[in-house]
Amino acid sequence: MKKLSRRKVLALLGTAVAGSAGVAVGRGVAAPAVQKGTVLTVSTWGGVTQDAITAHAAPEFTRASGATLAFDIGAQGPRYSKLLAQRASPASDVFFGSDESIISGLKAGILTPARRKNLSNLGDVENWALTVPSPADDDTIGGVPYGLIAYVIGYNPDKVKTPITSWNDLWRPEFAGKMFFASPFHSAMPELVVVAAELAGGSMKDIDPGFKKLAELRPAKLGFTWTDWAALYQSGDIIVATEFDCYLDVMKNQNYPIQYVVPKEKGIAIIDGVGIVKGRPNQELAEFFLDKILNPEVQTGLSRDLYQGPINARVNLPADVKAKCNCGANIADLRFFDPEPFVALRPIWVERMNTEVVANWGAR
Repeated sequence: MKKLSRRKVLALLGTAVAGSAGVAVGRGVAAPAVQKGTVLTVSTWGGVTQDAITAHAAPEFTRASGATLAFDIGAQGPRYSKLLAQRASPASDVFFGSDESIISGLKAGILTPARRKNLSNLGDVENWALTVPSPADDDTIGGVPYGLIAYVIGYNPDKVKTPITSWNDLWRPEFAGKMFFASPFHSAMPELVVVAAELAGGSMKDIDPGFKKLAELRPAKLGFTWTDWAALYQSGDIIVATEFDCYLDVMKNQNYPIQYVVPKEKGIAIIDGVGIVKGRPNQELAEFFLDKILNPEVQTGLSRDLYQGPINARVNLPADVKAKCNCGANIADLRFFDPEPFVALRPIWVERMNTEVVANWGAR
């Protein structure tokens, strides 16, 4: 029997202890060699998203690579527009956005594929989360997912006594002038148009009934996130809202009197992901960052802080995290749309929403 060194024995013991404690040990690739002082700039949402990346991805990224992170924060739309405006000399290295926005960025030539050989954790990603295809070949992928969120219906249980079970319930007379609904520019709007069309007997190929049905809604407020309508909810001016489960979980944990339901037609699944900005000098370092985002320990931390569902199959969320969030809901309760057709349809549908629908709403 070959004699083991003391260092090897300690290493093996450490691995055994980690495994016995149920800790998901992430895979990894070696960090690329970079010059001292190298900074990777991350284009992402501010607030809790930036904080979660800083807390869970940044420490190991910096320890392993020697590079640090900087942030360009803001809403997805303005950040995407900035990439378009800066295409000749971009300032960010990686871009956080919906899967549709990443596909759009690839088609527009402002994002570039990642090489699979540098994504050691990619093999652990759930198949349902791989909604951004490779635009080139099997050796690359257009971007990586990092979280699952579900678009559902929230309501005030003190004011809504008849149970909400369907997307069709949004058209109930008692909700007219008491509802928050997604802006035409919202990431979930194309999916909502399709759902409305199907409720009216149409389909994605027969979309006109969807716009006609949506025009019959009477929302009081349009927007993008829960902070757009929270004050109106507290005042009682809004009693029902379409919203992401992760934001509704934030509200619940901040003691808002709110509940939510996944409609019987299924909630709308949205995959948020990360793409690499084209034209930057450190693509391998950007790929190293993407691989860290997929790491199961990082995924657990992101779920804990952002109330999103993990996309790494090796993650088993702790009970205290599951108790606080829907964590992306049950996959069987969600509907996954192909985001690629929406890239071309979105500008057309936004125009129709503004001219045929919102004009009839009178919402703020």
